[in-house]
Amino acid sequence: MHTVIFRERLARWQPLPVLALALLINTALFFSARLALLYFLLPDITQTGHIARALYIGLKFDARYAVFLTLPLALCLLIPALERRVSGPGRAIARSVLCWVEALLFGAALLIYMLDFGFFFYLHARLDMTALAFVEDPLISATMVWQSYPVLWLLALFILAVALYGMLLGRALRRHVPVPVRRGRPAPGGSVSLRRRLLLTLSALIGLFVMGYGQISSNLFPLRWSNAYFSADTNIALLALNPIQNLYDTRRYGQASPPDLEATAEAWPRMAAWLGLPPDQKPLTYARSYPDRPEAKRPNVVIILMESLGWPRTSLAPAPAGSDDAGPTPFLAELAAKSLYYPNFYAPTRTTARAIFTTISGVPDVNHTGGTTSRNPKLVDQSTIFNEFRGYEKYYMIGGSASWANIRGLLQHNITDLHLMEEASWEAPNVDVWGISDLALLREAVGVFNQSPKPFLAFIQTAGFHRPYTIPDDNEGYVKAPAPSPETLKHYGFESIEEYQSIHFADWALRRFFERASREPWFDNTIFAVFGDHGLNNASTNMSPGYLLCGLQAWHIPLLLYAPGGQIQPGINPAPHTQLDVLPTLASAAGVAYRSNTLGRNLLDPRNDQDAAAFISASDDTRFLIKDGYCFARRPDAAQNGLYKLDAPTAENLLSTEPDRAAAMERQVEDFYQTSKYLLHHNGKDALVQAAPVPAP
Repeated sequence: MHTVIFRERLARWQPLPVLALALLINTALFFSARLALLYFLLPDITQTGHIARALYIGLKFDARYAVFLTLPLALCLLIPALERRVSGPGRAIARSVLCWVEALLFGAALLIYMLDFGFFFYLHARLDMTALAFVEDPLISATMVWQSYPVLWLLALFILAVALYGMLLGRALRRHVPVPVRRGRPAPGGSVSLRRRLLLTLSALIGLFVMGYGQISSNLFPLRWSNAYFSADTNIALLALNPIQNLYDTRRYGQASPPDLEATAEAWPRMAAWLGLPPDQKPLTYARSYPDRPEAKRPNVVIILMESLGWPRTSLAPAPAGSDDAGPTPFLAELAAKSLYYPNFYAPTRTTARAIFTTISGVPDVNHTGGTTSRNPKLVDQSTIFNEFRGYEKYYMIGGSASWANIRGLLQHNITDLHLMEEASWEAPNVDVWGISDLALLREAVGVFNQSPKPFLAFIQTAGFHRPYTIPDDNEGYVKAPAPSPETLKHYGFESIEEYQSIHFADWALRRFFERASREPWFDNTIFAVFGDHGLNNASTNMSPGYLLCGLQAWHIPLLLYAPGGQIQPGINPAPHTQLDVLPTLASAAGVAYRSNTLGRNLLDPRNDQDAAAFISASDDTRFLIKDGYCFARRPDAAQNGLYKLDAPTAENLLSTEPDRAAAMERQVEDFYQTSKYLLHHNGKDALVQAAPVPAP
C-alpha cells in the first residue's frame, strides 16, 4: 500500500525524478574519476587544506558536463509527445536512437577521460590542446601508447562501458511510464494538469541551466577555468580542472605566439646587458636576485591602477592656450608635484587584462593572436615579484569581479597568501557592471588597511573611468567640473562631456582616498604608486604630430611614486619607462630582497635612465620603441616603418636621415619582442630557482 502511494506521489513530479537520477549518475561517474585522480595527486599536494575546495569546484565542473551529457534525454522527457515515444515496454525506434546518441556522448566523454589519465601519467598535467602535437608524429605516438599501456584491455573496457551505459539507459526507459497530461478534468488512472506539467518543465530547464552555468553571482560570470587556480599549488589546480572544460579553454593555445628560440638567443647578449644580468649568466636565463637594504621599519606599499588614465587626458598634459582651468584631473596634478613623477611612462600593451598581467608578471603580454594571456590556462603559471615581499600582508582589491578576463586564476595561482577582495567583500552596493564605485572602493580600502597587520602590500584596481561613466549618488559631496567647451574636449581627446566628468570623478575619488589615508598612522610609512592601465585611441590636439602618428596616446600613462615619509624624494624623471618596472622599483624602495625573471628594472637606479627605452607591442606585426626622444615604428609593411622626433613640430620620417639610429632602435624593438614571447612561456615560478646575484654598482 505504501509503495503504491509513493509511486502515485512520485508520478505527480515526473519527469523530474528520472532526470535528477540521470544527472546524479552522470555527475557521480565524472566525480569518481576526480577521486581517482586525487589518489595519485595526494603525495604531491603541499596545500592539503585546499583539497576540499578543489573537489567542490571540480564537482561543479562535473555537474556542468553531466548536464550536457543528459541534454538529449532531457529534451525527450520534457516534451510529452517524445516522452511517450521513448518510454514504456516494447520496441521503439525513438528509444533506440536516443540510447545510441547518449551512448555515443558517454563514449566521447569516457574517451576524453581515458586520454586525460594517460596525459596525466605521461606529463603530470591535465589533457589540453597541446596534445595535438602528438598527432604530428602519429606512428611514433601510437607505438609509444601501444608499448606503454594495455591498449587491448582498455579498448575492451571502453566498448563494454559504452554498451553497458546504453543498455542500462534503455532498460530504465522501458520501465518509465509517462504520466498523461490532461487539459480538463482529472482522468481515470492518474494524470497531471497541463499547467503543472509546464511548471515542472520550466523548473527542470532552470535547474539544468543553473547546473550548466556553474555558479550564481551578482556579476553573472559563469564557472571558469580560473576558479580552479585559486591555489598556488599546481596540483590543487590539476585536481579541480575538468578535462573536457580544459580542452575547450586551451583551444586557442595553438594560436598563441610561440617563442622563436633562434631569435631569442641572438637577442640574448644585448638584452642581458640591458637588464644588467651577471656576466656569467647562462644564456636564456633571465633570473637574478637583488639584496635587501636594512630598514628600521619596512614600509607599506599601495599600488593604485587607474582605469584608462591616459596622460594626454589629464591635467598633467599641456592645457589649452590661455586656459586657467584646473583641467580634468586637478588632484592628480597636485599629487604629481609631491611625487617622483614619470611623464614618459607607458603601458607595453593595451587592454586592462594585459596591463594587469604585465605589471604582475613583469613580462609584456605580446600574445595578441591567442588572446590575452590571463585567459590562457597554459600560460597561467608566472613568477612575480609580488611574492618577494616576504612578511607582508598581500591584497588585491577590485570593485567588481575577479572572474573578469580570468584575472582570478592569474592572481590566486601565482601570489601566495593573497587576500583577493572583490565585489562580495565590500559593504557598498554595485553601481554598474564594474561593481562598486571607485570612491567606495578606495574608501573601504582605507578601512582594510587600518585593520591589517603591518606591513602590507596592496594592489587596487579601479574601473570608474569606463562606460557607462557612472557617477554614484554616494559621492561624498562631489561637484561636477564646469562643462568644458567642444574645443577643450577635443584638446584632451574626450568624446563627450560625460567622459570628461567621469575622469574628473575618478580624480575626486583619488583625492578623497589620500585625504582619508593621510589621517591614519600607517600613512607616513607607506609608498604609493599611481599609474594607468592604458591610454585611449582618441587623438588629442595637445600632443605632437609624431606622437599622434605613432598613436602613442593609446599607451601613454603617468606614473607617480609618492612617499609621504620621504622614502622616495619628489622630482620629475623624463626618461621613458613602462609598467614592467613598477614592482622591481617598489621592491627596491621597500628595501626587500627580491628575485626577478622579468624585463622590469629598478627606476630608482640612475643607471637605468642612461639607456632607458619603452617597448610597446600593438599587435603581432606592429610595435614601437621610445628612446632618447624618438619613436621608432615597426609596421607589417617594412616600407611603412618610421622614425619620428617626438618634440618636432612636424611628423617627418627620419629613417633616411638617421639610418644608424633607426637600425639600432629596430634591432632593440625586435629584441624586446622576441624576449617577451620567450618569457611568456618561460617565466614560471621554477625559473626563480636559478636566480643569480646581481653585482653591486
